Formats: sequence, structure tokens, C-alpha cells
Amino acid sequence: MKEIISDRDALNNPTNDIIKKGSIITVITLISRPLGYVREAIQAYLFGATLLVDAFVVAFNFPELIQTLFFSGATSAFLIPVCTKYMKNEEEYSSIYATFINITIIITLILSTIFFIFSNEIIQLIAPGFDPEAKRITRILFIIMIPVIALHAILSVMKAFLNAKEHFAAPEMSGIMWNIIFILVAIILSKKFGIYSLAAGVTLGSAAQIIVQFPYLRKFNIRYRITLSLNHPSFAEAKRLFTGALIATSIVPINSFVGRIIASYLPHGEVASLSYAFRIFILPFSLFAVPVYTVMFSKISKLYHEKDMGGIYAHIDSSFILLCITLIPSTILLCSTGDSIIKLLYERGAFTSKETFMTNRALFGYGIGILFYALSLSLVRVFNALHDMKTPAVIGITSIIINAILAALLMKQFKNLGISLATSIVSLYNFSVLYMCLKKKIGYRMTRKTIRQITKSLMAGIILLLLIFAAKYFWNDRAYLTLSLSIAFTIVIYYIFFRDYYLMLIRRKI
Repeated sequence: MKEIISDRDALNNPTNDIIKKGSIITVITLISRPLGYVREAIQAYLFGATLLVDAFVVAFNFPELIQTLFFSGATSAFLIPVCTKYMKNEEEYSSIYATFINITIIITLILSTIFFIFSNEIIQLIAPGFDPEAKRITRILFIIMIPVIALHAILSVMKAFLNAKEHFAAPEMSGIMWNIIFILVAIILSKKFGIYSLAAGVTLGSAAQIIVQFPYLRKFNIRYRITLSLNHPSFAEAKRLFTGALIATSIVPINSFVGRIIASYLPHGEVASLSYAFRIFILPFSLFAVPVYTVMFSKISKLYHEKDMGGIYAHIDSSFILLCITLIPSTILLCSTGDSIIKLLYERGAFTSKETFMTNRALFGYGIGILFYALSLSLVRVFNALHDMKTPAVIGITSIIINAILAALLMKQFKNLGISLATSIVSLYNFSVLYMCLKKKIGYRMTRKTIRQITKSLMAGIILLLLIFAAKYFWNDRAYLTLSLSIAFTIVIYYIFFRDYYLMLIRRKI
């Protein structure tokens, strides 16, 4: 085992590495997310927060849940640690890639056929509170979007093999293509096909995502062939890791899915408002958390094979710092200016002040837990990189039960706020238990510099919150002005507190 690196190296070098590679994801996200909000805004303008959108959201959530549970999240979790062993041999790497692509195609085609045959029963399961007409619409939407399962699963294998090569651009660029196709299809077909145009946009956009990957796969000489190398050691290792990875990475989508099933008993529009709120919530998460833990995961997977525990500690510390510096102010902005954000993004056409109120209520519940949401997912990736799938899986199973109970109880009193609050509470639970388990497993402890940086972020957050409250007090009737001032306050306050830190990063040519 290599000697533990110094505090300064633990803070600086991994931080440089994470930001250099993570900035690619962030830049692409800055392009993709606005497109996502254009997509949401067009959807809101055309259909509002109505029964039709409730049907679309529920119908889309099931195939999205299946591909996320069994393929997208789990695939990265178990394939990247396996892939890193074979990167130096291009022929072997391509053979492994082709094997997992072909296995994915076979499994998803069988699964899609089953879902088509039992579509009526599935709709009864996922929308028990809908009336017969709503269930009929939901079933048609669901059938149109069944191919998404296979298409996203294939994309997840491509992503894993590219990420293992430390290439992150192409998988993230696929989101841009998906949004563009969705928007075009919705605009062109909505008058003729109504809500079904959204389902068509989802499926066609998913197919376009795969096409985007081909040039980059060729660039890294990752070639497809018709083969099933089931005797290769990578396949045995993948099977060993799959079940734990499946359970561990399924927690977030299952909790979200359960929450929306429970929300189907609420008045019409509540499910749609949760979806709109989550889209806003996920923007800072995608900008700041996803780049951090995506790069960290690939790096720690390699460091684990090199038995470099010092490097692993350093990357965990740097990830914690970056997440706290970016997501603490994000929490404050989401919770204090959410109504202004929603008005700016959605309040037009069929989306009225009533929908803004419902969406803001849900956004507050999601917003207060965004840091723990990100930290818990990051720690899951750390355990995955260490080839430990069991620990996050066991913790995740308990969190599903806790989330279902909390959502059902809190919904009665707080409606959609109760469901989003349950998500945040469970995220705090997940992070706390995972952190204690990590300390026990590898003896990880945050350095003093790391704790100091996190404390500074909390202090900056308190000052920021006071300034925002002052702005809202004096200009309460001017929503966009207070939003602009809040963003300006965030930039200024965090620059003052972390000026030396950011300048250090700039001097190192990040």
C-alpha cells in the first residue's frame, strides 16, 4: 500500500483532477439542462399540470424506472470496476464490450415483450388511483415508450465502457440530442396526436442518444461484434457484483417511483407538480454533483486496483468539499427563491399561479435535502469502486421501507410536500449510515482542512440566507429582482469566502 499523501496533496491534486474532467460534464450540462427546461416549458405550455400530464409522467416513470434499476445505474456500478482491468488490451476490451451489449439486447427484448403483453396489469399497479379513462391513456403512452428500456440499457453499456476510458463527453452529449428530438416532436405532432406526441418524442430521442456514441466508440477503438464471451473472467466478476449493484443503485429511483404511486391518490396535478419540482431540483445536482462523483468513481476504481488508499482518501475528501461548496448555496436558493424560479421557467399558458404554488411546495421538500442526496449517491459510488456492493444494498433496502412509510404519513398532512420531504429525510439517513460504514471499512476520516472548508461553506450559507431574506423583505412584490439579487449575493459571498481556494485552482490551470 502506498504511503498516505499529505493534507495539501489530499486537497489539491484530486480536486484538480476531478474539476478538469468534471468540467467537461458541467459544460455539457449547462447546454443540456436549459434545453431540458425548454422541453418542460413547452410541455407545461401545451398541457399544463393536468390529468394528461399525470398520465404521461406515470407512464414514462415505469420504463424509466426499469432501465434505471436494472441497467443505467447498476451497469455503471458493476461494469466500470470490471472494465478498468482490461483497458490496455483493445481487442479484449472490445470483446468484453460486445458481449455485454449483446446480453443487454437479448434481455431487454424479452423484458419489453413481457411488458407489452401485461401492459394492462402494469397500469393497474403503477396508477391505482387513476380513473378508467386516465388508465386507458396511461396504457397507450406506456406502450409507445416501451422501447426506451432497450435503448437506454444499450446506452448505459456504451457509457460504462467510455467512462472507464475516462471519456465523459459523449454520454453526456446524448442528453442534448434527446431534448432536441423531444422538443421537435412535441411541437410538430402535438396538435395532431396530443399528449401521445410526448411519448413519441421520448422514444425517438432515446434512439438518437445511441447514434451519438458511435463516433466516440470508434475513436477509442471499441468495436462491436456478434459474440458472447461468457467464459471470460470479466463476466464472472460482473455476475458477482451485479446483484449488490442493482439493489444499491435502485434506491433513489424506487423511492421516487413509490412517492409518485402514493401521490396518485392526491388531487389531479400533484404528480405533475412533483415532476416539475424535481426537474428544477436536479439542475444544481446535475451541474455540481454528477461531474464530481462520475469522475471520482472512475478514479477510485483504478486506485483500488493499484492499492492506493491515500489516493482514495484524497478523492473522497475533495469530493466532499466540492459538493458542500456548491450544494449548500444551491439549497438556500431553491428553498428561498423557488417560487420566483418556477414563475420564470413555467408560469405561462396552461401553467397558472395554482400550479406554481403546488410545484414550489414540492421543491422546498426536495431542496433541503439536495446535499445529502448528492453525498449519499457519491458514497454509494465509493463502495462500488471498492467492489463492495453489499453494504449500500443493505442500507438501501431499509431506506425504501422508511421512505414509503414517511411518504404515506407526511402526505396526509402536507400533500406533495410530504412526499418530497420523505426523499430528503431518507437521503440524510442514507448518507449518515454509509459514512459510518465507510469509516469502519477503510478507516476513512475527513482531514482538518476538509472540515474547515465545509464549515466555511456553512458560514457563508448563513450570511447568504440573511441577505436573501432582507431582499425579499424590501422587494417582496418584485420576484425577478429578488431572484437576481439572490444569485448575485451567492456569487459574491462564496467568492469572498473561497477566494484563495478558487485562485489556487486557477493557478493550477484548472
